[in-house]
Amino acid sequence: MKNFLDSINRGEKNNFLIPLAYTLGVALPFILVYFLPIYHVTDVFQFSRWGDCLAAGKVYMDCPRKVPNYPSIGILASGGVIAAIKSLLGISEKTEAIYYFRFYLAFVDAVNFLLLTYLARILKFKRPVIIGLSITLVLFIWAAGSLWGQIDNVGLLFCLLATIAFFQSWSETNTLLKNILWFLLGMFSLVLFILTKQLFIFSLPFFALLILTTGYKFQQRYQTKGLIWLGATLLLSLGFFLYLDSLFAVPLRLIQSSFLFVLKSGSGHGDKISGNGFNIWIFLGLEPRASSRVPFMDLQLGSWKKGISPHQAGLLLYAGFMGFLICTGLIKIWQILATKTEAISPKYNPTYLMVLLCLFHGLSYLGFNILLSGTHQRYLYIGYPFILISIIWLYYQDFLVSRRALLASLFAAFAYGCFLYSQVSNAYVTQAQQYLGFQKPPNIPLLPKFFFIFERHQFLGAVHLFLLVFLVDIWQQLSKRQIVLPSSDNWTSIATDKSAYKN
Repeated sequence: MKNFLDSINRGEKNNFLIPLAYTLGVALPFILVYFLPIYHVTDVFQFSRWGDCLAAGKVYMDCPRKVPNYPSIGILASGGVIAAIKSLLGISEKTEAIYYFRFYLAFVDAVNFLLLTYLARILKFKRPVIIGLSITLVLFIWAAGSLWGQIDNVGLLFCLLATIAFFQSWSETNTLLKNILWFLLGMFSLVLFILTKQLFIFSLPFFALLILTTGYKFQQRYQTKGLIWLGATLLLSLGFFLYLDSLFAVPLRLIQSSFLFVLKSGSGHGDKISGNGFNIWIFLGLEPRASSRVPFMDLQLGSWKKGISPHQAGLLLYAGFMGFLICTGLIKIWQILATKTEAISPKYNPTYLMVLLCLFHGLSYLGFNILLSGTHQRYLYIGYPFILISIIWLYYQDFLVSRRALLASLFAAFAYGCFLYSQVSNAYVTQAQQYLGFQKPPNIPLLPKFFFIFERHQFLGAVHLFLLVFLVDIWQQLSKRQIVLPSSDNWTSIATDKSAYKN
């Protein structure tokens, strides 16, 4: 990839690649929706029922068959959009409304490609559109969005927008007002992100670090005035959250919070070994739908004995994992900020801290997918773009990431994209008969037969367990590497030689 990026940075003869990349990145989701009828019929039909409940004013309280299990923005972004399509276009046929709903998701996928490109621009890639397109293609980032018929891509849109806005609020060339407006956009996007799916609470440590870093930067640059503006923005964002969170009445009247309601009662995936995803617990040899609360081993100390279940062990492992990430991350962030430079050397300025935070976010998602029980097949969708963009940056800057590390990350992402595609295409064959009345399975493109390994949960689990160990090793090397401080006109290293950490 480095040679490819270097080649398109030289000369004018490759300039046609840039508009071509933009065109392909934006058009691809629409092309796929138009030519492929594949989508997860069960999920999208459920959204349609939620839309009917929303139009009748019965969300959460009296919605038939299945109480909606997304917070308020998730309800609006799924069932609300389908209800709006039916109303605006005068459509009563469910499948016709779903057809337009998938084009709405394709539009979201196209925006996500542009946001990835913009994030790559902030990280100082010379050809950010190539980075955005590479991540989109390698990861099949559309497979869990417009092709699946799910709103994970809506969550990714708000997540990327919030991340970009927080990064932009750090600018030392902007006025206080402009940086506050960027921070406000970030906070409002974060509110929309959290209220799209309760699953997205796993991003909260990442955004907490972003907000703390922003507060430190505002205090250093604007002193007390900056903190006052920041506090006012946080209070305004809290009001925005409380308003959106209470849009619909919930059965638990004392809470009046769609987020808390669905967090408590919306999903039972954690009670299973696997919610059709992959984690370390599938290697126990149990049925994926088996209870995760049944002990698989006994812990005994003298006369004391206690059974340990996958659910308990997963929570303990993930808590320890996140404790390690947060502690090392806080120490590293403080070290970078305290030097009053964000660089190991001028070459890395000013994006190194941003890349570390992106890697932190990706590791948070990878860790909970591998360590916790009940993880679903799409749960890694939010974390993967952050893993890839940080690893590509570290590799391209010759910083602790070798070609092996880059290729391992790209292969794991490709395997995950293939897995998602196989899940939705195989499901469509069955669901089209059950829900759409097909007498025989429709003739749709499946994965090539020699890709069968990418459909195996155990293979994906092994690949991602390896990736987790690999990336944690890179993280701990990054966290203990010392800052290079400027000394007059030269830079004096107080770190161990970089080559000692090469993978």
